[in-house]
Amino acid sequence: MTPKPITVLYLIDTCLPSPGSRARGGAEKQLSLLAGSLDAKKFRPIVVQLGQKDTDAVPVGAAGAASLLHVPVRRFYGFHGLMHLYRLTRLARRERVDIIHTFFEKSEVMGWMIGRLAGIPRWVTARRDLGFKRKGVYRTIFRLAADDCCRCVAVCRAVGDRALTEGSISSEKIEIIYNGLDISPYQESIDTDRVRRALGVSGAAPLVGMVANMNFEIKGHRHFLEAARRILGHIPTAEFLLVGDGPLRDSYQAFAGELGIEARVHFLGTRNDTPAILSALDVSVLCSTSEGMSNVILESMAAGKPVVATRVGGNPELVTEGVTGLLAPPADPDALAEAILSLLRDPDAARTMGAAARERVVREFTVAAMVQKHERLYERMMKEIPGGSCEHSVHV
Repeated sequence: MTPKPITVLYLIDTCLPSPGSRARGGAEKQLSLLAGSLDAKKFRPIVVQLGQKDTDAVPVGAAGAASLLHVPVRRFYGFHGLMHLYRLTRLARRERVDIIHTFFEKSEVMGWMIGRLAGIPRWVTARRDLGFKRKGVYRTIFRLAADDCCRCVAVCRAVGDRALTEGSISSEKIEIIYNGLDISPYQESIDTDRVRRALGVSGAAPLVGMVANMNFEIKGHRHFLEAARRILGHIPTAEFLLVGDGPLRDSYQAFAGELGIEARVHFLGTRNDTPAILSALDVSVLCSTSEGMSNVILESMAAGKPVVATRVGGNPELVTEGVTGLLAPPADPDALAEAILSLLRDPDAARTMGAAARERVVREFTVAAMVQKHERLYERMMKEIPGGSCEHSVHV
């Protein structure tokens, strides 16, 4: 008899991106890749997005191989939260869910309670950053729920270590699974001169860029702009790109004006042509003061660009000093500028690092590798806590 596929219920606080749009964050992109790429003969993914509707979100019911549902939960407590908890518990029982996998804090609480109420003993949670915005109430709840958590998937060793230092979960429950990158957009031929012309950048100008949302100061935009001013003192023809948007954008543009460099800095907002933009750069920068595992670093490496990143979180696990890029201390514009200048002054070394970066992404950070590690994790969990699964149509 052919074994029934393992049913995995994914819960995420936000919404998955529609094809061609740029996800607001790495978790949405990674979950979309994971749920849509699992072996359909062995796994049956159901994705429930708890966030408010997004105009760029993938249409409900269309997520590749995964079933996709939208159940907006503003708060996990209160009348509406309890009603949605009841609905999702019924869904989990009806679909005979084998494993619950949660992303972010609200989903973590909901997933834990659904598992308890529906009698599902296999719960996996995710840790995707160093917890800079994780509220104390969620830390307290997880301490209460930690015994029910079978695995904590961390996107890099630094994030796994932070989960351990918080003291809520044991080392044997930590699973390190790096992000995977769809490299196909980076294998296409791109006319970088045309891209530069479209962006209003001289074809001969040294071009430095950073792709990061402008929601939190931790991405280090001010440090990038201060470093840009220092670089212009040595290479006046250099130009700088900032891709991304958010509530802090106006303040960053004003800061560029205060520094007197606004004419050399291009604020591009949210873009859907990131592979083309990265390919047009000479150096890609990520100067966060806190970071998990950066998809932007992987994307830059896939584009064959040397990366200058801060020595925080998972960045040193991706950027090998002097081989695929350079590392600088966080919140240090002088050191950041020196690292960037060293690459702009030595284009041959920069090209060599970029080529090594591309080779490493292709070798180690594929979507197939990320998906396979999750599949093996789920299969191990089924053996550790035996149980069956079955096929059903999905509806709430």
